[in-house]
Amino acid sequence: MRSLVEPTHARKWIRSLDVRLKIGLLLSAAVLVVLLDAPWSLGGILVVVAALYAASGLPWAKLRLAMVFLLLVVWGTMLSQALFYASVPRTAVLVLIPKDLPVLGGVTGGLYVYKEGLLYGLVQSLRIVTMIGLGLLVCWTTDPGEFLSALVRLRVPYGVAFMTVTALRFLPVVVAEAGVVRAARRMKGYQLRRTQWLRPVPALTRLFRPIFANAIRRSRSLALSVESRGFNPVGGRTALPDPDRDRLGNSAVFALLVLGAVLLLVTTMKLLHWMFMEEIYYWSALRGLYDFVRRFL
Repeated sequence: MRSLVEPTHARKWIRSLDVRLKIGLLLSAAVLVVLLDAPWSLGGILVVVAALYAASGLPWAKLRLAMVFLLLVVWGTMLSQALFYASVPRTAVLVLIPKDLPVLGGVTGGLYVYKEGLLYGLVQSLRIVTMIGLGLLVCWTTDPGEFLSALVRLRVPYGVAFMTVTALRFLPVVVAEAGVVRAARRMKGYQLRRTQWLRPVPALTRLFRPIFANAIRRSRSLALSVESRGFNPVGGRTALPDPDRDRLGNSAVFALLVLGAVLLLVTTMKLLHWMFMEEIYYWSALRGLYDFVRRFL
């Protein structure tokens, strides 16, 4: 279980990418998925992320984990939005519980699957899975030490950078401990019976209590360890100069410039379309742009 959430073997090209470029890619994707509303454009970004996965050379176990987790997110988001979509207009494409059904129909007011809810859930799920998938890819192909060095080079306060990397290192340990606790309970004859699904809180409490206790104990040990070494989150730090690592390569600079240009272009187009929709500013020469944004962005 621990091997599924910690960095692993991948092709050299993606492991050798500057971490600052990976962070820039994450930030650019985060802005784009908020700006874009059309399923086509969001799906295009997801296709790019899928292509990065295919070219990264990650083990099949991690690819399978990512696919299963992301498909569950898409399914759950679309289903919930399709059933409980409250905006109008809305078109029912499937009736699960009709209004005139005795008891349940009166209590629920009818339960329907709405076409607009499916589309809205698709858009929201594409936003979620794109960022989760890209974040997992960056974490799986980046060493935590290099991540810390990149954050420091980006002038992020060292205390914040240290906490971020510590959280990334804690996650594999917590997952591994969850597997140990589950195995220990099974060795003692514990089985999740069918009746316990109706009372999940007591079962989860017994499962999570040792995990939280070990996490608190480990965090206290870590705090004592860093304090004994004179750690000061707000103090100045020194490092040996490394021109090759401190300077961004030409390809990384070019990629960041392209990402910045795409962000600026999309932001400008969406802003002009918003001003047109709100009747703030309209220019007849931009009718083609307005139509393009409405259809594809």
